[in-house]
Amino acid sequence: MLKIVLIDDEVRATDALRIMIEKMIPQSTSVHVCNDPREAAALIQEIQPALVFLDIQMPHINGFQLLESLPSKNFKVVFTTAYNEYAIDAIRFSAFDYLLKPIDVEELQSAIQRFIESKEDFIQQYELLKNVLYNFQMPSSESFRLALPTSESVYYLLPAEIIRCEAVGNYTRFYTEDNRKILISRTLGEYDELLTPHHFIRTHRSHLVNRAFISHADRDGYIVLKDQTRIELSRRRKDIVLDLLK
Repeated sequence: MLKIVLIDDEVRATDALRIMIEKMIPQSTSVHVCNDPREAAALIQEIQPALVFLDIQMPHINGFQLLESLPSKNFKVVFTTAYNEYAIDAIRFSAFDYLLKPIDVEELQSAIQRFIESKEDFIQQYELLKNVLYNFQMPSSESFRLALPTSESVYYLLPAEIIRCEAVGNYTRFYTEDNRKILISRTLGEYDELLTPHHFIRTHRSHLVNRAFISHADRDGYIVLKDQTRIELSRRRKDIVLDLLK
C-alpha cells in the first residue's frame, strides 16, 4: 500500500489532486489530506507516508518551514507551487521534484512514476532543502548553487565553477574548474534547460559547455577549451554556436 499525504491550505487543490491520484493508481494507494499546515506534522508522524505533495505558500507555516520542523524526513517530497519562474529554478537547482499549479495530469503521472522507479535516499532531502533555502535568499539566479546528489554525497557547484557537462547514457558527468568529475543520474537535457541561461552552450547532443572556458572553434569542427580539451561541435548546431561565440 502506497501511503500519500497531500498538504495544501486550498481545499479545491487537494480535492483535485486526490481525485487524480486515486484514478491513476486506485488499487494500491491510501491518500490522506491536510488543509491546515499546523496539523501536517502530526499527520505525517501518524501516517508515515512514502510520498508527500507539499504546497510551498501557506498561512501560518510555509512548506519549507514545515519540512525543517520534522524530526524524520524519510519520505519523498514533491512541491506543488504556483510560484514564478525564479522560485521554480531555485527548486530545480536543488534537485527537488515539483508540480506547477494547476497540476497537469501527465506531469503528475510522471512524478509518481519517477518516485516508483527511484532508489533515492530520502534522508538526503534535508541537505537539498537547505540548498533551496539558500537559493531563495540570493538576490538573483546568477548566484544559485546547483545541487548534485550522488549515492555518496551531495555536491554543490556555482555554474561559474562548471567547465562542461557530458552525457553518459542517461547520466551526466560534470567537469569542474578544480578538476573534479561528478557523475549524476540525470540526463544532460535536464541540465541543458537549467544551465543555458547561465552562459552554457549545447555544442553537441552529448556536450554542454560553459562559454567562459571556451577558447575558439577550430577548422576540424571542434570547440577548443582554454585547457586545450577538444569538444565535438555538431553540424546542426555549428552556426548557432559560432554566432553565440562572436
